[in-house]
Amino acid sequence: MVVVGLVSLLVLGWAGWGWLSGGPTTGPARTEECARTAVLRVAVGPSADLPVREAAKRWNARGPVVDGTCYEVVVATVDSARALAGLTGQWDAGLGERPDAWLPESSLWTDRLSRFDEKLLANAPESVAHSPVVLATHEAAAGLLRERAGFRWNDLTGFTADTSGWARFGRAEWGRITVALPDPKNNAASALAVQAALLGPAQESPVTQAALARPPVAQALAALASSQQRDGLGSTSSALAVLADAPDPGAAPYSAVAALEVDVYRRNSASDGKPTPQRPLWEVVAIGPGPSADFPVAALNAQRVEATDAFRRFLQEPDQQREFGRAGLRTDTDSRPANQVGLLWDDKAQVGFVAAAADTAQQITTTWDSTVTGGVAATILVDVSESMGTEGGGGRSRLDWVRDALNKYTDYATAGSLGVWPFSHELARGKPYQVAVPTGPVVNRRDRVHEVLNGLEPAGRTDFYESVVAGYRAAVQGYVPDRANHLIVITDGGADGSVDLAQAKAAIKRAANERKPVTVDVIAIGPDVAREELLDLTASTGGRLAVLTDARGVTTALTEAVTHRR
Repeated sequence: MVVVGLVSLLVLGWAGWGWLSGGPTTGPARTEECARTAVLRVAVGPSADLPVREAAKRWNARGPVVDGTCYEVVVATVDSARALAGLTGQWDAGLGERPDAWLPESSLWTDRLSRFDEKLLANAPESVAHSPVVLATHEAAAGLLRERAGFRWNDLTGFTADTSGWARFGRAEWGRITVALPDPKNNAASALAVQAALLGPAQESPVTQAALARPPVAQALAALASSQQRDGLGSTSSALAVLADAPDPGAAPYSAVAALEVDVYRRNSASDGKPTPQRPLWEVVAIGPGPSADFPVAALNAQRVEATDAFRRFLQEPDQQREFGRAGLRTDTDSRPANQVGLLWDDKAQVGFVAAAADTAQQITTTWDSTVTGGVAATILVDVSESMGTEGGGGRSRLDWVRDALNKYTDYATAGSLGVWPFSHELARGKPYQVAVPTGPVVNRRDRVHEVLNGLEPAGRTDFYESVVAGYRAAVQGYVPDRANHLIVITDGGADGSVDLAQAKAAIKRAANERKPVTVDVIAIGPDVAREELLDLTASTGGRLAVLTDARGVTTALTEAVTHRR
């Protein structure tokens, strides 16, 4: 079977975010005078940490001027999942100041940020390096997969389903062929590997939402996801470490790990912050179209766009490109790491693969998560007050976007429980809410959920806190063991009822049961939301707040909510 785990959100390097100076600000004479000085804070994923820090030292020593301003670049290393959570939610003050620019491993991350709210990106991201997705395994196993099997990504489901396993290669003592695919939501290598594995049954590139609806593709995705370990592996970095310390593939909990090539190098060289491995891992580069992470630079601060672009261009200069190469990333230079054990630098993975669109990637994530974990228990409160009928973006109402997001989630979720409660004012028997679909298994509620959602019409005021308290009590009473239990509230703001925040928090505290934890997660739409009050409400239950400029980001915010684990 294939093995996977939830990715632990690890920040490598400096503990927490702890902004680090990229280097001294003294250096050669500047070509023009500084009218002012400023700081450009760059958040970078662990895989590109070392070359970006080296580049920042050179930049700061050179002291370039951007539009009359001398910028000092300071670099923080942070896991991309943690960065996305901070950028789309409330920024944790413990992480330091919010970054001006972001360099994650893949455009999958910047696509998710843009789909959440396109205004969070201040420019179009541009790649500064790349790294193919490979299988990392022991040397003997790598040789068999390369020479005897001629591995292609669409072989993945067949390999993992074949009960003969390594016996087909004369190594029956190794058992089944198993591949670790840590949670695709939090791991770009896994997400891209899954997309690549679906290209065969999809018979088209990239994989589309229409393709996912076809039985061969849906079955392939379900086969990969359903064979995952529910208790998880931790991060890809941890999975690589476990595999490298096993004496042979048969002694490890899995035969191989889907990983970025650069991360295989970082594990072999112990530059990932972990102890030196017992033995190096070897990469298997698939024949034919293969995915690659593109390491984009994105401006997050509209006041720092020119500085971000200048630093990105600096990263693309030959000296910095060679530094990326020496760190195990690929560029147009011929620079390579000094220690290349396990790396073949095979180029055949670089042709023909196109990543799926953001909506398709989100559908894969939702289906994968519900299949692997058994889904969540989600009671969803939907604001249907009059203001939800106003413009929500793209010429559609806020409620239209919410309806679409919930209809999609209902179809994509393969397991778990779902309930739908519309709320406004005196909606049913004098109550501001209606239990339109009681929370229960999603697989036998789809038709009813679609019927309710498609019949929603905006009207009335917003008795917000009364509805939240009632929904929370019901969620605790109907708690589903061994699942993440959420009360998800989608609203555009307003609290017109007689219950205020303090009373709601007190009522929630009385209803809470530590053996039945339920989070309150709020997706708030538009400029009229009481951000601080909603943050206080969600934080009191361990939930999260997502504030959207308009309703076009509801699908992304809902995906983040239903796949979030405390």
